[in-house]
Amino acid sequence: SSRAAARLNISQPAISRQLRALEEELGVTLFDRDPKGLTITTDGETALTHARDLLRRAGAMSAAFKRRNAKPRKNLHVGFIPTALPGFLADGMRKFNEQHPNTCVQIREMSPREQEVALGEGELDLALLGTPSPEVKRRFATTSILKTAMSVALPDHHLLALRKSIDLIELEGESFVSLHERNFPGRPQLIADLSERAGFAIEVAIKANGLSEALGMVAGGAGVAVLPADVDGLPHPGVVFVKMRKPRIYLTSSAAWRKEDTDPEIDALVAQLKESGRKQRERTS
Repeated sequence: SSRAAARLNISQPAISRQLRALEEELGVTLFDRDPKGLTITTDGETALTHARDLLRRAGAMSAAFKRRNAKPRKNLHVGFIPTALPGFLADGMRKFNEQHPNTCVQIREMSPREQEVALGEGELDLALLGTPSPEVKRRFATTSILKTAMSVALPDHHLLALRKSIDLIELEGESFVSLHERNFPGRPQLIADLSERAGFAIEVAIKANGLSEALGMVAGGAGVAVLPADVDGLPHPGVVFVKMRKPRIYLTSSAAWRKEDTDPEIDALVAQLKESGRKQRERTS
């Protein structure tokens, strides 16, 4: 009884009085008492079994009422480009979920074009794109959430692969791998801007449908590529990422959602992603 008193944080005499009262109410002896302590009786074992069952049933009843009275769980469907997940997206989702336990963020890996279509058709609540096209800005509400430096992806046997940084003009005359505008709208304009700032015409030899495909082409010797620096978070055997010193260009990633959607959870998730994006920039700058 002394151990029970300590666990329950009440005095030992109080425990003894309650046991006596219970025995009187039930009309049985629950414990044999001797100078060495208490020993549970057969009736005590039976009472203990019933008591445990009552506690289990009480717990089940409480859980059932909590489930019935809980707010319905809400789902937010979010599209993302795979490079975003290891960094700010995972951090933003974790902190959002801590603050909004009744909202489940479901993510889908999709190209920017696929996200644009799915957002318009109501399959997504939020799209995490690269730089939004004028059409996306016209149709949807958008905000910048992350800026990422562009870098050069080279096959690991390239003469410049051991350099820490290069100027893009050092790759004049090389074949370039680009991302297809079918899945990544605005890519031709990005190549044109790069050409103007680098001082030579970039020759695109082949277009990839996705980031992993582009990395595979670079590794296989099809050409070099200009990609966001965080793409090196994807598996890239045979590819080396080198900092692009000149021109220094950043890719702005944006969130987009339907203008008529006034869901406060979307606003909260966007705000958290912007904060996580800001912290990631500070760590990598």
